[in-house]
Amino acid sequence: MKTKIFLLAIIMFTAFIRLYKISSLPPSLYYDEVDAGYQALIFNQNNSDYYGNKYPIHFHSFGDYRTSLNIYAIAISERLTHNPELSVRLPSAIFGIASVLVIYLITRSLFAGFLLAVSPWAIHYSRIGFEASGMILAILLGIYFWQKYIQKNKLKNIYLSVFFFCLSPYFYSTAKLFLIFIVFSIILVWRENINKLGIIKILSIIVFASLLMTPMVKDTISGKSGFRFSYISIFTEPHREQTTDNLRYQDVLIDHPGEIGIPTSPISMMLHNKYQLVLQKFITNYVSSFSSPFLFLQGDANARHGFAGWGLLYLIDAPLILIGIFFTFHRPKNKKLNLFFLLLLIFASVPFALTRDSDSPHATRLILMLPSIVYFAALGLKHLQPKRLFFVSTLVIYTFSFAGFWHFYYYHYPQDSAMVWNTGMKEAVIAANRYPNQPLVFSDKYISFVSFFLFYHPYLLKSADSISNHLTQFANSSFDGQVLDSKYYFGHLNWNNLSFLPKDAIIVIPKSEYNLIPQTKFAILETISKKYINQEEFFLLKLK
Repeated sequence: MKTKIFLLAIIMFTAFIRLYKISSLPPSLYYDEVDAGYQALIFNQNNSDYYGNKYPIHFHSFGDYRTSLNIYAIAISERLTHNPELSVRLPSAIFGIASVLVIYLITRSLFAGFLLAVSPWAIHYSRIGFEASGMILAILLGIYFWQKYIQKNKLKNIYLSVFFFCLSPYFYSTAKLFLIFIVFSIILVWRENINKLGIIKILSIIVFASLLMTPMVKDTISGKSGFRFSYISIFTEPHREQTTDNLRYQDVLIDHPGEIGIPTSPISMMLHNKYQLVLQKFITNYVSSFSSPFLFLQGDANARHGFAGWGLLYLIDAPLILIGIFFTFHRPKNKKLNLFFLLLLIFASVPFALTRDSDSPHATRLILMLPSIVYFAALGLKHLQPKRLFFVSTLVIYTFSFAGFWHFYYYHYPQDSAMVWNTGMKEAVIAANRYPNQPLVFSDKYISFVSFFLFYHPYLLKSADSISNHLTQFANSSFDGQVLDSKYYFGHLNWNNLSFLPKDAIIVIPKSEYNLIPQTKFAILETISKKYINQEEFFLLKLK
């Protein structure tokens, strides 16, 4: 009974910390969240993405393909609430709350539920409209039902486990590769249990998994979503040949100064080649994923993914994780489950390590590490429990660590990060909507307004219609960008010659651009003032 009361308290706390002011903390929806919200809006209207693809496995967005389940969840949320920010972020919060319950069910440890509840990494990704929160829940549910099968030997639990594991890449593409490592780890750890199933049951499970994954695999092979990895993969690093040639040339300069026509030495060929560059990038990415600056001190350099100055984990987590891993080998009570989570921790950073589009660890792609980190930290805390002084001291440190993080997150993070969350763009679009009879021109000096306008206008499409029928490329001596229905302009303005724009157009620009133009030619109709220190201001202008 006491356990249930504590668990209920943890779940209620988790819900509060993930739902409180979720619409405005982080300070606003940024362009990916807005795009997902608009996709969901069109799906609710037409059962398609905004390019007209019915019930898509990957939603076709501007310049990319997005996994579907998070958008479908947002579509349901939009039917329940008319608050655009809440509708986009509510599914992530629900997935985050459920994850705390599921990790407790896997471990039967209140410590694991508590640590996931207060984790900065988990809190942040449960409050934003990213796909990662749903992916983590699906993986945890897969682990939970696999555990139930091991404990109760009921075949239905294997099918439920496979079902949830196969859902994870429909939430976020990073899980496509990670799913292979999950299967490998299960086979390695529980091979005796799998062998006992027999060939018929194993084949039926494989067929079931194949049926679930076929739409995803088919879409990926056909180019949808797969093309993104093709240009962020370390295997497609540009200028590899030039880099290799330059390194080999440097070797020649040292060994044969002033000579020409010197053949490349075998040692130089062995040390400097495209395969070595790929391996070097992979190792650098992989090792950086476990670095203290990333995990405990500074977080992700992108303030939208992490906090750019506050670790994704607490400092107190570090010794607990090490203690938990230590006792995995020295006092293995749940040996197989411990080994399984250790393997997941080892493999979790591989998907990120295979990418090249980030100069520092990427908190979204690396969130696959979080369940294992929480698992071992909880194991470490459990081993401290008999040592009353250490245990109580650790809980006190966690209390102060969480209080410090929440103060930072609530008061300072919005001030520091408002720019990367595109704060002010919603308000600029809403202000522009007050001029329905006039052409609107949105400058892309800060970032493109297209998705924000479509979502917050909102711009609806008829059934079987496509946004490509309305949004077209357009250029003249005054403007270069995109035009929607010959009325709404999104792009770059030539301030030296605006004569080819509609005479009565309302122009929306950021303050940083307004300071560079001949201001005497324009009247300011409205100002979207700053709410946060690090935020762009916007002006609505009209030619005098």
